[in-house]
Amino acid sequence: MPAPTGFNAVSPSADSLRQQLERSIDELAELSRGNLEPGQFFGQVLRRALHPGGARQVILWRPSLEGPWEPAGELPPTAEVDSDRTVDRQDLLNDVANDSQPRILRLPPDVASGDAGGSQVLSPLRHAGATVGILETVHPLSDGGPSAAIYQYFAALSEIAADFLSQQELQQLRHAKTVWLQWDQYQQRLAQSPDLSTVCATVANDGRLVIGCDRISVLVNCGGHFRVTAISGVERPDPRSGVVRSLEMLARQLAGLGHTYWAAIAADGTNEPESQKTIERYCQESGVTNLGVVPMMSTTQTQPDAMIVFESFSLDERWPERQGRAESLVARSAFHLRAAKERSEIPWLETWQRFRRSRWILQRPGVKIAAVVLAALVSALVVIPAELTIGGQGELWPSTRREVFASTSGIVDQILVVHGDEVREQQPLIVLRDPDLELEVPRVTGEIATMTERLRAVQIARLTGAVTADTMSRARQLTAEEEELKERLKTLERQLALVEDRRQKLTLRSPIAGRVLTWDVIQHLTARPVERGQSLLTIGETDGSWILEVRVADKDAGHMLRGRKRSSPGLPVDFQLPSEPGRTYRGSIRDVALASESDDRSTGHVRVVVEFDRTQVEQLRPGATAVPRIHCGRQSLGYVWLHDFIDAVRLRLLFW
Repeated sequence: MPAPTGFNAVSPSADSLRQQLERSIDELAELSRGNLEPGQFFGQVLRRALHPGGARQVILWRPSLEGPWEPAGELPPTAEVDSDRTVDRQDLLNDVANDSQPRILRLPPDVASGDAGGSQVLSPLRHAGATVGILETVHPLSDGGPSAAIYQYFAALSEIAADFLSQQELQQLRHAKTVWLQWDQYQQRLAQSPDLSTVCATVANDGRLVIGCDRISVLVNCGGHFRVTAISGVERPDPRSGVVRSLEMLARQLAGLGHTYWAAIAADGTNEPESQKTIERYCQESGVTNLGVVPMMSTTQTQPDAMIVFESFSLDERWPERQGRAESLVARSAFHLRAAKERSEIPWLETWQRFRRSRWILQRPGVKIAAVVLAALVSALVVIPAELTIGGQGELWPSTRREVFASTSGIVDQILVVHGDEVREQQPLIVLRDPDLELEVPRVTGEIATMTERLRAVQIARLTGAVTADTMSRARQLTAEEEELKERLKTLERQLALVEDRRQKLTLRSPIAGRVLTWDVIQHLTARPVERGQSLLTIGETDGSWILEVRVADKDAGHMLRGRKRSSPGLPVDFQLPSEPGRTYRGSIRDVALASESDDRSTGHVRVVVEFDRTQVEQLRPGATAVPRIHCGRQSLGYVWLHDFIDAVRLRLLFW
């Protein structure tokens, strides 16, 4: 840049000054290539303008966003900013910026302050054909003004400052491009899936990278209760976790504030005491040092649709800078998050979307053939009839069987039969012994003998003796005593008859002719005390007809009863014996119990008696297990195959 008129050439005596100037320029150029902040770099420019530049005052002017020029740095700093002087200089600064040439002004002396005057140099900082700043220097009064070396020095300062500004602008543009690229990618990922959980996970994980904080949590308003839907780095939040519960409580407390909350305003007393306690408790439990809660407000509701929590676990000097980006993140995510929440509340939406996505599959020939086959199969299940059969638990027993009960309380004294013995009707089976009865017989017999002797003595005394008044009176007394003894004797005889009857009943006899079915009689009954009415033996007429006793579950009894009502009471029954698998025997229902019973597992069942021809079965064993199959009439094939499932749906789903 050529020196303007009035700048003298450098004399040989100025070699040391030139060296200082060159060294200062080299150091400043080295600093400009470093990673200094703009404030630090321009501070170096201003200080080097004072020394070794020799300026008395240095001001760096930068254009503001609104347009006017404003000082970005000043050395030495003035006590107060003269706003009138700043406004007055706008025209001069605009002229210098448009002219792109340095402007040298003469400053008149100020007698009041003792200032001898000097020169003022305005050097524009040019970049890409535009003025990005103006360096104003005030030099003391000299004979010829600043020398050419000084002018070149300030020109070099201006060029280095302009280069630094260009580099800063380039870095800012690159940073802005990176930021906008991050925002663009973030918006694209938000729009990829309308699912609420996916959108919340994108906000929590991808938003954390955009903001630069340690963790982001998204809480969605579900009927007035804020539920943690996504947390950065967590695949699925545990609702029972203490941190998750504290987050939900924190969101519920801060939702009533209606505005954004940042940890920087936690101690200013603007929050309610309850909210402040909740915040402090949460920070202690989670170890959070910086906290921000931004509500996503709705235009139609008083409560926010969601609360997004930003957290940092270490001291972050840039935390205030992240607040604006965090609020921008919430603003950019609000539409997608609110839309996903509204979509999640639509019933059957996910099923309908899956159907729409899979419609193209229905156009394939193979799918069409499969659909036709499936339709034909369903039609066959509905139209084709089949026999409906139900099962149960069955046992084989003789048709005629009786239980032998204890007629009185006592002790088993004699066992006259064993398992499998043939018995006749009224044949003695078991003899009981009653110790009380054994004592009762001698007592009653002795009393009868005593009464008999007394009666004989009274009769003899009444018939002997002379007839006198005393004897007549004595005879009447003996006659009365005789009658009393006769009555007492009759009573004792009746007691003896009852005792004999009880003795007869101690012998248990078979009620029918048949076979003893009870297993291991001697082992179970020897010397066993029994009570009246207790079953001791089972006698069955094994040579007669046999039956199959079936316990049908209550859930299947309805089919059987409807089948008996539609066709005939004697529904056909097929059964097999586990001892003879593969052989099927046939019978028919003879009787059905009117009342249901319950087993040990409180499962209801109905007893069914099935009669069959005993000649079909070669080996009839009482109590043998059988697997029955009761034919309940014809139904559709689908109902026959799936009646258990269909009945369960009717009972458990449609009824409830």
